[in-house]
Amino acid sequence: MSTQTTPPWLIVTLREVETKLRDKAFIISTLVTLLLIIGSIAVTGFLATRTTHFTVAATDQVSLTVLNQAASDAEEQLKINVEQLPAEAAAAQLDAGQIDATLSQNSANKFMLTGSDEVPVKLQGELREATEKVLTAQLLTSAGLNADQLPGDDALEVAQMHGDAERSSMIQAMAFLFSFLFYMSAIIFGMPIANSVIEEKQNRVVEILASAINLRQLLAGKILGNVILALAQLLLFLAVGLLAAYLSPVQIPFLGVVSQVAGWFVVFFLGGFLVLAGIWATLGALASRTEDLQQSSGPVVGVLMAVLFIGIYAKGGFLVIASYVPIVSSVAMPIRLLGGEVSLVEPITSLAITLATCWFTILFAERIYRRAVMHTGGALTLRKALKLEL
Repeated sequence: MSTQTTPPWLIVTLREVETKLRDKAFIISTLVTLLLIIGSIAVTGFLATRTTHFTVAATDQVSLTVLNQAASDAEEQLKINVEQLPAEAAAAQLDAGQIDATLSQNSANKFMLTGSDEVPVKLQGELREATEKVLTAQLLTSAGLNADQLPGDDALEVAQMHGDAERSSMIQAMAFLFSFLFYMSAIIFGMPIANSVIEEKQNRVVEILASAINLRQLLAGKILGNVILALAQLLLFLAVGLLAAYLSPVQIPFLGVVSQVAGWFVVFFLGGFLVLAGIWATLGALASRTEDLQQSSGPVVGVLMAVLFIGIYAKGGFLVIASYVPIVSSVAMPIRLLGGEVSLVEPITSLAITLATCWFTILFAERIYRRAVMHTGGALTLRKALKLEL
């Protein structure tokens, strides 16, 4: 009669996950990030749909014409209620808070917009444009010309050879989001792999574990545990963000495209994170103290910073090249996919390169780990670690 036992690597994986889920700092940071995601989308939707009302009193006929012009030209989220009052009555109502501002003509071509405690910026902008239109129309009329004959705001049309301005704004926003999420996950879940290895070396716990579990499975459990945590958190952030965007009262353009590319980002994120996980494990095995890791992790942090900046600022041919470089491609290729001008062959090729790099990195990390994890006599170089016997 055979008894079913849990594989050692799975035990280590579950231990890594359980330890992280009991970390109050991790839980709080995750919840705070979720609230920020939901809050930012909710606030954006609220501000986009909220209508601002202003009541402004004109103290003369020309000011009334300006206010009526502003009220008719005002954008959909701005309503201007126009009143005509004598100067003294308008000042009294303004002081009592019954109206928001008064408009009066104080010279031939000058107007005075007066508020109580402040003059709203939105109202200033609308009235400035309306004043220019009314005065220009008056000058043209006095010269025997018609204002309708002048070129309007639509005299200049803007076009892009590739895509459009609205799509470019969406790509910039998502580029920042993808880059930031990858950078944050690589630090939060990648570095603990190295720290865990160093801690077990310093406490000699790894020697006890090695007597009960194969070192290869011990390393696999550490990597898988952190990969599961990073992927779960990423999926949670993306799911909540997309759901909040779909439920937002404001129609967000290209939301379908973003949802599709988000799936590609998850796949590329997984490949890039596995490469980093192998590198972190290698650095942890080579170090003997936390101070050693701080010195050796500089290049890795530099790569992550490069990913962040490339994701935000890279364009054109440089972005195309970056989309085939492992780790960097985790952000660069999804950004290119947002543009909609990438054939299916390109992301598949890039993903194949990343997976091949991942396989090589994990095998190399396992080789270093099994040789160096028992070494406690100081930090090792790669060359020295490879010469150690198993």
